[in-house]
Amino acid sequence: MQSTIGLPDVASADTANELARNRRWPILYDTTCRFSHPELNQLLSLWRTAAEQGGVPRRRDMTARLLKSYMRMIVLYERVAEADSSRRYRVRLMGSSVVQMLGELTGRFLDEALPEKYLPRWYPMLDVPLATGAPLRILARVDTVGKNFLVGENLCAPLRAEDGEIKIVLVATCYDGTRSWTDVVAEECQRLGLPSGDIV
Repeated sequence: MQSTIGLPDVASADTANELARNRRWPILYDTTCRFSHPELNQLLSLWRTAAEQGGVPRRRDMTARLLKSYMRMIVLYERVAEADSSRRYRVRLMGSSVVQMLGELTGRFLDEALPEKYLPRWYPMLDVPLATGAPLRILARVDTVGKNFLVGENLCAPLRAEDGEIKIVLVATCYDGTRSWTDVVAEECQRLGLPSGDIV
């Protein structure tokens, strides 16, 4: 069932950060893609190597063999255009470590699987890499499963579907519970030159 609440239409990291500050969402968008977790840097390197062949890689370029070491932390989302021009996201693949956090969502739409109040936060995380055709680093406190002591560091990278359309997002996530969201976001905002006062 599609969401009945308004979903923001966000096309850049700057706009997404402004929206997060205004709505006091614990999310930070970082276009520098300098990851703390080595696995995310390695996966980004694989994406960039595939991208050298012709811009945004095709889904088939990111083979299971290539991604084998990272499969546990990966989710593939596909944007589906509806007849009324709205968009939905379907989970196409979900790795085991993400299943442990969120439950098994493969084959389901986000608006069927998540509480509606979280959808306006999730859509920009998928919309921005598709709109820009570029990977993003996104830091977010894990609120959706009641584990807000965890901070997720996410690589969100666009992929082309078989029809050539950029409508798939590869998301890889590493979780960390050793530092509070307040400390992480203050440090990151200082590094990136962003205002941190309104980020919760």
